[in-house]
Parts: sequence; structure tokens; C-alpha cells
Amino acid sequence: MPSVLKMLLEVDEHTAAILDGQSRIANWLYNRLLEEANELRRRFRQTQDPAVGKVLYTERGLRDRVPALKKERPFLRTVYSSVLKNAALRLSGAIRKYQKARREKGASSVGWPKFRSWKREWFSLQYDEPWKGYRLEGRKPEVSLGKVLDEGTGKEKQAQVTAHLAEPLPDWFEPGMVRQLRIVKEGKLFYAVFTVRRPVPARRPVGRVIAIDPNHKNLGYGVGTDGVATEIQNPWFLKILDRRIDELKSLRDRCKRKSVRVVREDGTEAWLPSRRWRKLNERLDELWRVRREQTKTYLRTVANRLYREYDGVFVGDYTPHGGGISRGMRRAMNNQSLIGRFKKTLKWTATRSGKVYGEWDEDGSTRSCHACHYEVPGGIPPEVREWTCPECGTHHIRDENSATNGLEQVLNNLEVPGSGRLGDKIVVTTRRAWRFDGLGIQEIPGIVGGRVGDHAAGRQEIK
Repeated sequence: MPSVLKMLLEVDEHTAAILDGQSRIANWLYNRLLEEANELRRRFRQTQDPAVGKVLYTERGLRDRVPALKKERPFLRTVYSSVLKNAALRLSGAIRKYQKARREKGASSVGWPKFRSWKREWFSLQYDEPWKGYRLEGRKPEVSLGKVLDEGTGKEKQAQVTAHLAEPLPDWFEPGMVRQLRIVKEGKLFYAVFTVRRPVPARRPVGRVIAIDPNHKNLGYGVGTDGVATEIQNPWFLKILDRRIDELKSLRDRCKRKSVRVVREDGTEAWLPSRRWRKLNERLDELWRVRREQTKTYLRTVANRLYREYDGVFVGDYTPHGGGISRGMRRAMNNQSLIGRFKKTLKWTATRSGKVYGEWDEDGSTRSCHACHYEVPGGIPPEVREWTCPECGTHHIRDENSATNGLEQVLNNLEVPGSGRLGDKIVVTTRRAWRFDGLGIQEIPGIVGGRVGDHAAGRQEIK
């Protein structure tokens, strides 16, 4: 199973400057090849020359231009050949992706490659062969650079830089698993990203199952075959980070009027932002990085906890679209909703642990009573969080009823007997709420172990 291991690197100022220089040269090569690709594209449109099309639209066409450019530009020799090769392959892949999208639906979403700004986006250094151009001794990775002149002998020699892993490697890591290495930079931090191939564990028999109803009031509300209803609360830090990001963006945008038009050496013009704009932009990039990493940690923590307790996790197939709602709610749905990433994380965790992930059809699950299967005509408005069935008189918590219907659907499809069922009906005996505190999942006091009759409805609104 292909997997990625991302490790934080500790580097000194000298090593950081060297890695920045390597990235800048790879970025220059990408832009130079894009200039040639634009010219080849223009010529191909005019002449339809097959030789031009072969260079432009094949995988190795632009890559074969790298040796000639290394002779024209000797500074390219200071970068390891694998990094330069992958810079060319990255551009070729973008061009082929554009060509493929033109023949399929959704072509407007894939455009022709654009020139890259190194200041805006650091160009990653990719070593795409196992242990070629890099090695690892304990917690010290050593990365090879290009050829440099040895002042003592007057001959060229291979240069290397060494860093240090901030954390020890996991217990399951073995050198034979590694397929490639990428050095990336996020903000001011460097990371070593190992692509590894791990053995896929055998599929375990399905025992305990939980069905989760995803929504926006919380990440999801699940009902399991063990009779436990679990509310998974949204991460509390997202609103705080988004509020701070909005404040910084507002301050940064006010500084645009202080930008100065400058003329480059080649005669082109550009806008040079003020020092305050650059400072605020660095802080904004750091906040985005923190938000991204904390969100990953939250989703993986929830997924690991779910698969620690259940053999199968099934999520409703609801997808937010953002139509017919207010601006504030649309912002919450499209920017803060983690449903899509949550499903991907669950699927990956299930494959890694040999367990089961799936989705169930949410159509009619909210308005249908799980006790008598009566459907409320016209549905139930989103603001109604609890309701009573007019047919049988059963009082429902909105999300719990939907998740119960989903669990019944899953059990019918899987034909798995549930330990929390009485006869043919699923019975919820315990309610609990999960809250992420940064270190793990905390169960809110007073909820765990409580019987259904001890609590008022609307447990999803617990603060």
C-alpha cells in the first residue's frame, strides 16, 4: 500500500540557504522549459509538425532538453540530476493533463501551465529512486547535490548536505519500504517526505459497525451496533483560526496601496509590495500552515479512535453544495466543512488497518422514523433538531434518527448481526460526545455511560 511519511527537519541557516538555492534553480529550469513549451505550442499550431508535437506532448520530450541546457547553463550542474529531471517531468505531466482535460468533461478546470514564482511557492526537491541521491543514518538524512569544484584538487566532486529529523522514525519503518524522497518547505519549516510501500493487512471479519450521519452542526453523529450513540464535535480551533486569518487578510489588503511599480533588468514591470505587506503575508502563510496541520491531526485522531472501537465505519453520502443558503452559512459549509477530507481519511485508515469503510444512501433518512418507517411529507427543516413521529409517537433526535436509519440500511446490506439490537430494531442505550483537545479525544463528562432516559434530547448541542 503506497503511503507517505512526513518528518520535520532541523536545519541550520547554512543548510537552509543551500536548499533554498537548489529549489530556486529547479524553479528557474521549470520556467525556462515552459518558455520553450510555449514556443513549441505556437509552432505546432501553425505547422502541425509531428517532431514538434513529440517534444511537447510526450513524457520524455522536455526531459531530454535538460542535458543541453546543463551545457548552456553550467550552474544547473550544481543541482542533482534527479531533481532537474523531475522538474521537467512535472511540466510535461501538467501539459498532458491539460491535453487530456480538453477531450473530457471539465476541461475549463485545467488550464495550460503557468510560470511559477519561487517566492510564492517553494519548488520541492524530488529524488524519485530508492536511496539514490540520499541516505539515512539514524536520524540524520544526507541529501546529494550537484557537482562543485574542489579548491584543493581542482576537480569536481559530489556535494552533500545533512539535516536532522526532529522526531524518531516510527517502529514500522524499514529502509526497504522507501521508494522516493521529497524535500519540501512550508513557511520557514523544512520537511522530508518519504514515499513508502507498506504491506496491506488482511481484511478482518466485520463485527461491530457504526453508521455516521455527517452534517455541519457537528462533524458527524453515529450510532453503533453496540447501542452507543456518539456525537463527534467539530474542532473548536477552526473558528478561532479563521477569524484571525480574516483579520490578517484585511490588514494585508490595506497595504496594497503602498505597493511601488518597479522595472526589472529585462524591461518588464512589476508591483513591489511594502515591507508591512510582506510581514503580514508571512504571518498569514504560517496561520494557513497551522490550520492545515491541526486539521490533519484532528481527522486522523478521530479516524483512529473510530477504528479502534469498530470494525466497520459507514458514512452518509451527503455532499455540501452551498446552494439556497445565506452567505454566512455558505462560508461555514464550503470553507470549514471537513466532510470530504474526513471520508478520505477514514478510507485510508481502513485500508491501513484491514478494516471496512463504506457509504450509505442518505435519501429520506432524516424524515423517516426508524421505529415505524413513517416519512414526514415535505421533509423536516434544518432548524428542527428534534421531532415526534405523528404515526407512532416516538420522539427523535434528528441526527440520531438519521444515523439509526443508516445503520439499519448498512446491516441489511452486510447481513451482520448487531449486539445492540433487540429483535429487529436498533436500540440506543448510551449517548456520548467526543471533543478533540489537541492531544486526543476527550469524552465530555456527564455523557459517557448515561442511559437514554437520563438526558434531554438534543445532545448534539452540548457545549
